[in-house]
Amino acid sequence: MNKKYQIAVIGPAGPEEYPKDNAPKNSIYEQAFLIGKLLAKNNCIVVTGGKSGIMSTAAEGAKSVSGSITVGVVKGKQRFTANAFIDVEFVSGAMADGLDEYQIITMCDGAILLGGGAGTLEEIAIAYRQEKPIVALRDTGGWADKLANTYLDERKRILIESAETPEQAVTKLLNTIHHKTNSS
Repeated sequence: MNKKYQIAVIGPAGPEEYPKDNAPKNSIYEQAFLIGKLLAKNNCIVVTGGKSGIMSTAAEGAKSVSGSITVGVVKGKQRFTANAFIDVEFVSGAMADGLDEYQIITMCDGAILLGGGAGTLEEIAIAYRQEKPIVALRDTGGWADKLANTYLDERKRILIESAETPEQAVTKLLNTIHHKTNSS
């Protein structure tokens, strides 16, 4: 059986959700596209929140690879609200924030973090508590820069690893997952 790793790509939504002077840099979306593409080339399923920004560009990158699969976990009860690059739309039923972030992380083997605000921090905390590997792409702002090479608390469950490039982020995460999977 050919099982595929399911990898969350987490970070900010589109610039339309931020004040103009605090919107994420355009380069973060280019990096998310490359990460999605690299994950798909490594036979991974790309999982996102299914909306705009990092979620859309990572899924678009994955869909640039033939045969790729993308999953979008969307808030609410209505179908067909995910971005155009999502193959499988998982409607969470959640009307408030929190449950969709939990579902994204729970279905994944690990996460790659770019920038990020409050929703991304929720995903990081869930992944940390579930001891899922996280790799933060440096110089993308937000929580990625604040948490790279750190632990969330004194229990030191998992180190949030740091990467300098999208290629390094994908390689580090997949190596960590592979090692964790084969040693359990």
